Amino acid sequence: MAPIIEAENVVKHFPVKKSMFGKEAWLKAVGGVSLQVAENRVLGIVGESGSGKSTLARVLLALSRPTAGDVKFEGRSIFGFDRQQMKAFRRAVQIIFQDPFASLNPRITVFDTVSEPLRIHGLAGRGELRPKVAGILKSVGLGEEVLDRYPHEFSGGQRQRICIARALAVSPRLIIADEPLSALDVSIQAQILNILSSLKENSGISFIFISHDLRVVEYLSDEVAVMYLGKVVEQSGAPSLFEEPLHPYTAGLFASAPSLKPGKSRREVPKGDVPSPIDVPPGCPFHPRCPKRFSPCDKVVPRLGQPSGKTGRLVACHLWNPY
Repeated sequence: MAPIIEAENVVKHFPVKKSMFGKEAWLKAVGGVSLQVAENRVLGIVGESGSGKSTLARVLLALSRPTAGDVKFEGRSIFGFDRQQMKAFRRAVQIIFQDPFASLNPRITVFDTVSEPLRIHGLAGRGELRPKVAGILKSVGLGEEVLDRYPHEFSGGQRQRICIARALAVSPRLIIADEPLSALDVSIQAQILNILSSLKENSGISFIFISHDLRVVEYLSDEVAVMYLGKVVEQSGAPSLFEEPLHPYTAGLFASAPSLKPGKSRREVPKGDVPSPIDVPPGCPFHPRCPKRFSPCDKVVPRLGQPSGKTGRLVACHLWNPY
């Protein structure tokens, strides 16, 4: 299937200073990521904090311009869009932010929040707005009585439902959900997860689901990309990835998660801290923490490729793709 959105070797660096009088350095947030999302599919992106997941999301949304590489929507570069094309892109690709407390304007009502994208894109007349907004809110489990209330009157889970309703208002083709559950209590997470799962099954909307919660990613995703220090180190269909992770980092990430597969032997958890994205190690970025490193790992950057006999899987590791 033709992809809705496609990242082509996306690089994003930020200038930083190592010290007050030091020379300018570069924080390498994303280091050459290529991935794509097709119609009615869910791509999960996982990795530790600082792996570049949210920075990549901002580039995919054209909220940040890449240092190198490109993002294509329906085969066309989004960074070459004119005003009308960008408006159409903004309608087609929506985002659900991590923090529902910060992503809603406290001064405007729920009705104004959800109806604003409808007005901007001319999708409803003045007389149609209220019933249409009420219908959208109903789809996320909120009644018409909330229309004239303000964000401070709601719990975190209810606010995230409002954020989902705002994203759904323009009938998008793709929603990027950036850690949408992390700011919520566990009991509320289950409610929001049910809403997202229902949307996946019934709406035909594609998702990029960014999370550090591996259980949620396994439950929702068709395909998963694992990021480490700004690079995709493994990508595969969700069932095969969770059944048999190939990259030592992926295996360690799963081992550090609580009981993903009860009864299975636990793998070795990576030791040490994630290196600074300002000083990325030479060779494989994971080699300082890798229990399986050997001679080429600290010198040669592994290519992301398909290992022999592993159809549909990509891994960047010398164990699987000898240089």
